Amino acid sequence: MSQSTPPVGGLVRSYQVLATVLGFNLIFVIYAAVAQRATDPTSWWNRNEDLIFTIDQVHGLLFMALLVIIAVLASRYHWRPSMTISTMLLATVPVLSFWGERRASRRLTSGEVSQEIPGN
Repeated sequence: MSQSTPPVGGLVRSYQVLATVLGFNLIFVIYAAVAQRATDPTSWWNRNEDLIFTIDQVHGLLFMALLVIIAVLASRYHWRPSMTISTMLLATVPVLSFWGERRASRRLTSGEVSQEIPGN
């Protein structure tokens, strides 16, 4: 049995960076939503409602890109459906999203998942 080299590529790095950025952004988005409802109308959170709305929209677009990257990684490296679905679901939970990213990254960089089939 030959030992395979772990994948190190732009797609894996893109996944790591985007997942980390979205993890922090998710915490901000949820905190902002709670702060807008819990504070008076003159608070910073309510005075900058348009800025927060824009950040929310960008977060949604970036999250869709993250799901596409996860799907491509799952296809390319032959993830089990349970790994793919759990990685996508963990990305929706604040704080757990960081653990989900580390779990997937460790599997990718350690070679625990099947390597890409040449020609695909």
